[in-house]
Amino acid sequence: MRDEDTYADLTALFATEDRALEAKPFTEDVMGQIRAQGRVRKLLLVFSGIAGALVAASQLPKLLADTVGLDTSITTSIVQAQTDMATLASSNPLWLGVAAIVGLSLFAVAAMERA
Repeated sequence: MRDEDTYADLTALFATEDRALEAKPFTEDVMGQIRAQGRVRKLLLVFSGIAGALVAASQLPKLLADTVGLDTSITTSIVQAQTDMATLASSNPLWLGVAAIVGLSLFAVAAMERA
């Protein structure tokens, strides 16, 4: 019985201290800092995205000027690769299955990484 009376006094003492120190201002201060950091990060992301887009757009005329006179060796190598793949697939259809399995594996890895 005596122990309960002692704890009752301590409970009353801590209750008055708890009322004196409200948690809401502390929580709002901490959360306010976190929100401010989030806003700064979003702003930096937006500005860096815009800067990257502007740099890319400034390089676009040079890129288009170079690709308008596309070298014929690139187009011939693409056509040659397509005919080589067609020849390989027609000579041994197993290669189509291997290519399909590799493609599905790459797709599965990409899908799992996004999840």
